[in-house]
Amino acid sequence: MRPLFKIALSILGVLAIAAYVVLNPPLDRPAGAFSRQNYRRGPHEVSYQSIRWADTSRSTAANREFKGVGVRELKGGIWFPADKQGAPFPLVVYSHGYMSQYKEGQYILQFLASHGYVAVSADFPLSNGSAPGGAVISDVVNQPGDISFLIDQMLARSQQADNPLHGSVDRDRIAVVGLSLGGLSTELAAFDAKRKDPRIRAAVSMAGPSQFFTPEFFAGNGIPFMYIGGTADAIVPYRENAQPIPKEDKNAVLVTLESGSHVGFIDMAPTVFRWLDNPDKLGCTGLMRGLKSAQESNGGKPLPTLGELIGGAGVDATASTPPCQATEFAHAMRPARQHTLVTLAIYSFLESQFSTSPTVRNDMHEYLVDHLPKENQDVSVRVGE
Repeated sequence: MRPLFKIALSILGVLAIAAYVVLNPPLDRPAGAFSRQNYRRGPHEVSYQSIRWADTSRSTAANREFKGVGVRELKGGIWFPADKQGAPFPLVVYSHGYMSQYKEGQYILQFLASHGYVAVSADFPLSNGSAPGGAVISDVVNQPGDISFLIDQMLARSQQADNPLHGSVDRDRIAVVGLSLGGLSTELAAFDAKRKDPRIRAAVSMAGPSQFFTPEFFAGNGIPFMYIGGTADAIVPYRENAQPIPKEDKNAVLVTLESGSHVGFIDMAPTVFRWLDNPDKLGCTGLMRGLKSAQESNGGKPLPTLGELIGGAGVDATASTPPCQATEFAHAMRPARQHTLVTLAIYSFLESQFSTSPTVRNDMHEYLVDHLPKENQDVSVRVGE
């Protein structure tokens, strides 16, 4: 091959890669005046503090070769405004998904902190990706208690005069947000008769398993609830889990991301998975491997379904669709685009509940249900019926 021809091929290869990068950027900026305005970073500089707390009132169960311990240790972090202008601030407790970790949603938490929120997230003891003995789903029933413990700790530190969080947390404005298994933990902490925390005032579930919940599960609570689901989700299918929400809960808002995936919600997706047609294909490989390992350690017996694990009022334990059953994966939107839409939806929903200005609350509700879908054709919004 002639040298000039080799050089030409190299140049064409570089140009092709450059074009692909340009067409698949790791960041996204929304179109539409209202969306551009709401997507601006807030006025606060954001501080971060790592945490390592232990709930000594509860234990961590044995798990395979792990013998268990008499406490539940929660390692994670806090994102909060560096100044106190506007304090006390609303508190957001974020819950990560199965085999994931506490920084999974930091793109959301950093954005909220810049707008005057305090956010905390921690690795759940037995469902995080580095859990002793391997991550398990069954510990989800204990994770609402972890959420309550995090709320306890944040409120206590807000009362300590020598703590950086002193005076920063508003006990009357507390929200829970979670993804996947963390979305289910969020739903349990907000609504479950046995596990709910009455201090929670708003809840957001991103692709949380919910097909086994009946209207009775949500009835009589009145907590504003937003569910965000993607139609290309192969792990927690949209039709079974997201689509029924407005009929199940009259206080709910369903935000549908056309071609949104499951893995597309996580923090690293725009950088690591932006080349994939649907990152759930890779996510399903890891998930099914983890479930197979858990089943093998259970003597090969079928694992209980999530509905069976949770039980109680408002739960249909027989309603369960296994994850990752699709033989073909639908094309998914770019993760960067998904992050933008998720951030806009969560921020506007929380502001519609927690802003101290009635005008802002009304404007943000109008933006969420009207302007967001009008300015973004890949989003639709339905309110509870």
